[in-house]
Amino acid sequence: MSAPREPVWVDVGAPPGTDVWHIVLDVARETVDPFTALLDADELRRAHRLRDEQAAHRFVAAHGAVRSVLGSYLDVAGYALHWARGPNGKPYFDGEWRRWQWSLSRSGGHALLAVRLHDPVGVDVEQIRDDVQASALAARFMPPEEAAEVAGQPDDAARNAAYHRLLSRKEACVKASGGRLLDGLRLGVLVPGIVEGTGAFVGQRWSLRDLPAPPGFVATLATVGDRPRRLRMFEWDWRTYPYGVHTDAPIGRPSGRTEATRPPGDEDSSPPNVARRAA
Repeated sequence: MSAPREPVWVDVGAPPGTDVWHIVLDVARETVDPFTALLDADELRRAHRLRDEQAAHRFVAAHGAVRSVLGSYLDVAGYALHWARGPNGKPYFDGEWRRWQWSLSRSGGHALLAVRLHDPVGVDVEQIRDDVQASALAARFMPPEEAAEVAGQPDDAARNAAYHRLLSRKEACVKASGGRLLDGLRLGVLVPGIVEGTGAFVGQRWSLRDLPAPPGFVATLATVGDRPRRLRMFEWDWRTYPYGVHTDAPIGRPSGRTEATRPPGDEDSSPPNVARRAA
């Protein structure tokens, strides 16, 4: 039997723009169990209320990893973190940590965590489902040009992918602003870049970009405002210990997928069942 690999510790520093962490959730229970100690009472209650064992495991994995990553940025033990929630469930730091902005999204066996300073951020990952009526849903909920984009795809798989891509873009904008997806379905997101708010979001503006995602998923990042900033992407490494318990930093490694500056235009997910739970 080969010896276990030694972890490589990476001090990623403060985000120069936005840092996005990809977290694989379907890992062994013995790997995730130590992270349960980081969750607060509310998170533990939410996990216990999930009757599906896999859903509960993924919830604990996501929140344990998130507390480790956020704790490392703030130099605070993961279990000591506390945050408030907006009227639609968006978590945010107040007090001495209020300049730190973050967003978590879960879908299937994957999660994304976005972290930045000052400007609100929203991230979304969507598993492309094959049990949706993509053209009908787009025609009912989305602007006409987006419905036409979905309907114009050559087959069901392409229509589902196009629909979930648009849905992910809308969700990212809504999460950045702390709103409801139902109010954001009419946002025009046919192409990434600068998105102008309409309806409940009139007067707001986001910088929107598509992100790399695992096969069968789509992902999007949105920041409030119209100033695209540098993007760094990292893969969460489960070889670390819960932050603040045994070690001084999380393990992370650059994903190798992208590190971009100034792009050209710059919870389990489901189609509109539309009052989403916060992750």
